[in-house]
Amino acid sequence: MDLLVQFKEALKLEQDGKFQEALTLYTSIITADNSFRAALLNLGSLYYRMKRYNEALDSFMGALKLKEDYIVLFNIGTLFFRIGQYKKAIVVLNQCKKLNSDFVIALLVKGIAFSKLNHYKAALACFKEVLAKNPENKVALTAIVLLFYEQKNYSGALYYLRKYEGYYASFRFKDIAQDIILKCARHESAELIHFSLQKQEFKKFDEFVATVPETIFNDSKGDIASKIKHLEKHIRTTPEAESLLSLSLCYLFQGNSQKAIYYLAQVTQSS
Repeated sequence: MDLLVQFKEALKLEQDGKFQEALTLYTSIITADNSFRAALLNLGSLYYRMKRYNEALDSFMGALKLKEDYIVLFNIGTLFFRIGQYKKAIVVLNQCKKLNSDFVIALLVKGIAFSKLNHYKAALACFKEVLAKNPENKVALTAIVLLFYEQKNYSGALYYLRKYEGYYASFRFKDIAQDIILKCARHESAELIHFSLQKQEFKKFDEFVATVPETIFNDSKGDIASKIKHLEKHIRTTPEAESLLSLSLCYLFQGNSQKAIYYLAQVTQSS
């Protein structure tokens, strides 16, 4: 049978999910002609889907010897990553980038490979390069948030959390965000007020604060200073989140950011 006819038959078997039969036919084609590159590529892809990574690697290496292109290099780099050979993966993915600098998925895999080797600086550089080309890339944004968080760079994590939320409505880092709020509070970070209160639906809070006069807090309990005194007494016996948040806001309006941050941290601990 003509090799091209066999190749089409093997492709049909593969599309029908008859992987073992397709594999046998692809192997037969390559045995007859080891320069049949399309068969090598399809065989490599089939082995990959079957999680037979070393055999997939051999097939793609054979195809690479016949012709170098960035897709084959990417497949080889990904396979090295899959079998835990991260340094080899990085070398091959660098070659891939030389042939196509806009192929961001190769940068993503390279960044993850660097992180597996604990080369966090190099990993961050890869993910930031992806964002320079595609600011909305969810994988890169997620990876940077997690890397910064794991490295205890909370201000960096907070910065990229905001970027993530700018593009995606769903907030997938709720637990991390709460922890960052606490960490920022302990370090008396001014970032805390704006970010954490926005998490509680106080949109554009800093702009809102500027428009509200201090006298708005005056009520039957007196002016803002009296209200602070009353709330501080109240939370000694009943430190519920609502009272703590009110106290935090009172201090914020009064201009005492240190105490505002302190009581806001208590809100997150009590909720």
